[in-house]
Amino acid sequence: MIVISKKRSGLGSEHPLCDRVQLIMMILFFIVWGIDSLSFFIFKYSTVFINIISLPILSLPAFFTMVFGLYLIAKSHNVVLVKKTEKPRFIDSGVYSFVRHPMYLGILIFCLSFFFLSLSILSLVIWIIFFIFYGRMATFEEKDLVRKLGKKYINYQNKVPKWFPRL
Repeated sequence: MIVISKKRSGLGSEHPLCDRVQLIMMILFFIVWGIDSLSFFIFKYSTVFINIISLPILSLPAFFTMVFGLYLIAKSHNVVLVKKTEKPRFIDSGVYSFVRHPMYLGILIFCLSFFFLSLSILSLVIWIIFFIFYGRMATFEEKDLVRKLGKKYINYQNKVPKWFPRL
């Protein structure tokens, strides 16, 4: 899906606020998660479900989602930012053959792993907002790729899901 070159410029354009939105959303998510998780010991408002499910049981999905998220981030980062090519090229192999936005999805899954540690309802709300922003950024980028690549990218969209890999 992403196209790269020596200068790290791709064939498609990135959303103009991409870096800022990602940074703000990550900071906001971890501030809310941290404050809300600490408040579990003090107020116990939005982390009420932690009393129902024990932390050792929650740590299992937290671990697996964290590992899977980091895997997606690493694999897509390697393809997009590390490997150098002479000309920008269309990438539809590797993790990009399972999902069109593996780096975005990896970041979202990584953040979701922290939710599993505390079951903070407030951090889940921020995560959903984060997901919506990523959806909009991905749609913006895909429109540009359809404009530039046409039928080739439309075929890729029909074959590879945007967010949830097919089994």
